[in-house]
Amino acid sequence: MDLSWEALEEMAVASVDYQAELTSEEIERWCNSFDISRSEAPEIVEEFRMDLDRRRLTDDQWNTIKDDKEAEGYNRETYEYQIQLSLTTSRISKRPKNCDDKALFVFKLGSPFADVESLQAAVGVSATLKKGIGEEGDADFAHVTGAAKRAIEDWIETQSPRPPRPTFIRLSQSPKDLSDMSCHPSLGIDSSLPQHRLQDKQCHTPAQMEYPVWYLFYGTLMDPETVQKCISLPSTPKLLPASTKGGILRSWGRKYKALVDGPADARVDGFAYKVETAEHEEYLRFRETEAYEVVRCCITLEGGEEVRGLTFRFVKHDELDVD
Repeated sequence: MDLSWEALEEMAVASVDYQAELTSEEIERWCNSFDISRSEAPEIVEEFRMDLDRRRLTDDQWNTIKDDKEAEGYNRETYEYQIQLSLTTSRISKRPKNCDDKALFVFKLGSPFADVESLQAAVGVSATLKKGIGEEGDADFAHVTGAAKRAIEDWIETQSPRPPRPTFIRLSQSPKDLSDMSCHPSLGIDSSLPQHRLQDKQCHTPAQMEYPVWYLFYGTLMDPETVQKCISLPSTPKLLPASTKGGILRSWGRKYKALVDGPADARVDGFAYKVETAEHEEYLRFRETEAYEVVRCCITLEGGEEVRGLTFRFVKHDELDVD
């Protein structure tokens, strides 16, 4: 890569800045300018100074605004950081706010939230308590949606003094959000259309927390040994030949089957299996990842019996292979 003399000079100056020790006066300036604690300031400043490619003001630019900005409490470095913050905020604000709303995140309970009840009381979001093992033994964890994660982060930013920020880990799990007021979501059906706004409560099944529940498997889940390993069954499960309508199978990554909505009479063959518990279902949802979502469907078993059940519908349409 060819760099101009000016670019090399800027990087050299930035490198000198990074090596300079942060004085007590500078820490105070950063804390007052950006509402951060004295313990947070050194880490933030170090990270900023280590960015040798960051945008820097020229001498002429700084001299033009120096008096005004120093009157506001900035020096040259803190104002450059303010510019970077403004650019970052602008980029973030252009992203769809709901891009990760249905994603699932987990974080360890402790400070500032001792339990899910204190989380709900402080932030007003719901969370699912999960038991697990942390670095120091048994620990409690909270599972939250992407929307809840954003609400927690926004709440932390408003607190003074600012509490420690939880470490969020994203979990790739097929979302499951079954309406109890309509048939949404259902394979091959747009439940927003008037003719699909069903009044018959029986058509709203299976319910969100209904177990055991029938699933129609296709692709790799048609292998009984794969299902056995996935949900840790003591023996190979019996899968029943079955089919559903309203969908078609596409290819994803030249390797995986992807069920998407299709004509009402389009038939998909697979195998039916009755998932006994929420824990077994959760294992399956983790296996299928957030590339799929859980949707309702009508399953026809061998012999003609019809049962209400669920299946995995592919959601990343722009990643489907070209037929």
